[in-house]
Amino acid sequence: MSNEQQQLLQRIYTEQQITESDISLLQQRIEIIQAYLANYQSGLMVLQEIEKKKKGEAMLMNVGGNIYVEAKLVNPSKVTRGIGSGVRLEQSLEEAKKAVQISVEGLERQYQSMTEEYQKLVSRASVLNTQFQQLAAKVQESTSQK
Repeated sequence: MSNEQQQLLQRIYTEQQITESDISLLQQRIEIIQAYLANYQSGLMVLQEIEKKKKGEAMLMNVGGNIYVEAKLVNPSKVTRGIGSGVRLEQSLEEAKKAVQISVEGLERQYQSMTEEYQKLVSRASVLNTQFQQLAAKVQESTSQK
């Protein structure tokens, strides 16, 4: 195997490893975005359900883990929304819905962008794998002819 072939093989191998690492990290980020998206969409559905209720009316509230509690609405037109770092603010139901919808739209854009990037990386990994296999086969062929 020539020094040039060895360097090319090493470069392709290194790029393969970096690409695989990037794919793995992006997959993790996509899963996190999916979890946030599901959480916000669930919250939006609850807000839409509350919107249909009147003061004093009972409804089942999802508290997570597929567990529901019966709750009576004291003031369905006001909600308290967490905005991060333990900070909460009281808003009208409509304001909270708009804020959650904006968050959902932003997360959907991030998800779309990351999914596109993921597909590009998977395609690049496939190309690198093919290049690596072809070069390795040529090197093996030239070695066996000697």
